[in-house]
Amino acid sequence: MSVRERDDSLKITVADLLGDEARGLRLSLLTPDVPLNRKIANYRIQKHGLIFAGFTQFFEPERIQLMGTAEVAFLATLSPARRLEVIEQLCALHPLCLIATRDCPPPVELLQKCCEQGIPLLQSSLSVAAVFDAINRYFEDFINPETTIHGVLLDIHSTGVLLVGKSGIGKSEVALDLIQRRHRLIADDVVVMRFRPPGIIVGEANAILKFHMEIRGLGIINIEDIFGVTAVRENQQVDLVIELVAWNEYDGSKRLNLEQESFPILGVNIPKATIPVSPGRNLVTIVEVAAHTYRLRRQGKTTGHALLDDLANRLKAE
Repeated sequence: MSVRERDDSLKITVADLLGDEARGLRLSLLTPDVPLNRKIANYRIQKHGLIFAGFTQFFEPERIQLMGTAEVAFLATLSPARRLEVIEQLCALHPLCLIATRDCPPPVELLQKCCEQGIPLLQSSLSVAAVFDAINRYFEDFINPETTIHGVLLDIHSTGVLLVGKSGIGKSEVALDLIQRRHRLIADDVVVMRFRPPGIIVGEANAILKFHMEIRGLGIINIEDIFGVTAVRENQQVDLVIELVAWNEYDGSKRLNLEQESFPILGVNIPKATIPVSPGRNLVTIVEVAAHTYRLRRQGKTTGHALLDDLANRLKAE
């Protein structure tokens, strides 16, 4: 497991944001001749519509500024002289970048002043909320640490289950059977893990291996092509780690599993279950039951402890 943290000396530029089509921002540049190499130092977004009413307090020019339909409609209600005045006041603060959402055509005066002042003016067909969400996820991916883990990540009834174990133990074969039972694949072999505040780990596939699996004897197969789009998903929060071990390596002293094991990923302890592998064991059903057991634990239901408590009460009564 190799961890990579972002170097603080590296910064995203407006050009990076404009050129990243993978996030679905649908951005287009309305001021083609302005420089786009200004670095984004503040990874928070601002929608300070009061700036157009002349209220400049709390305006932070180092943040990306969003303009929605309300701001564009307000500017349209102003007289040409007043509209030019508030636009000049905005551009004098030299904001990092302006993004007009929902394909709202910004006023001609704003286009002209942005070109004169070298301020990037972008446009997106998305709503303000969608742009907020997409850019925030983009920043989170950039500033948060990430790691790669050898395993298989699945969505089992909305529970993110990561299968780990030695090479050849049967992780991919178990995952393939689970996919046939209408569970979903996120990643096989190389799982990219990313930290999300306040303490969540999200896994996704390596860009090259996305939705592919290696099955010994068959080679590389494409799960989406074989089982359809409902058999895969882009990413998933990791809720449970299941380690597959050889039967002779299993510690049988912990058969009741009274103490919850954990598997650390990027400083977050993920609940873990250890399942021994032997010929004839129905691992697929066991993994499904492990996912159900995890959800019961989240609800405060631990069968082992409940059984011991019941036994203790019976002995005390006798």
